[in-house]
Amino acid sequence: MSLFSLRLKITALLMATLLGACGGGGSSAPAPTGGITATAGDSQVTITWAADAGVDYWLMYAATATAIDMKSPPGNHVWVTSGVTSPLVITGLTNGVAYSFAMDGRIGGGSGGTQTPSVSATPAAATP
Repeated sequence: MSLFSLRLKITALLMATLLGACGGGGSSAPAPTGGITATAGDSQVTITWAADAGVDYWLMYAATATAIDMKSPPGNHVWVTSGVTSPLVITGLTNGVAYSFAMDGRIGGGSGGTQTPSVSATPAAATP
């Protein structure tokens, strides 16, 4: 078995475990009404959306300018699953690097609903 094949199998196993853990007794929820916006700052991006009552939101982001899919995330992705309320400030990002963000909703620990379209922002140092 090649190293590439082994990596694919491990990635598939990890994704299956993650997606299985996202399930539960609850139900999925629609993505936030109106989607999300990403506003770049100095080493940070602020994500805003219109929250629906009773919905827990999950955010995924990655250092990429291309659209991301929460069901098949890139290797360098990050999940934000607790304390996700609008506005959400993601800090510690690298200035000059494009980041893409997507979000979905869950009710009562259920599986994720339809994700928002992916949005991108590139943090930059403040100009004097």
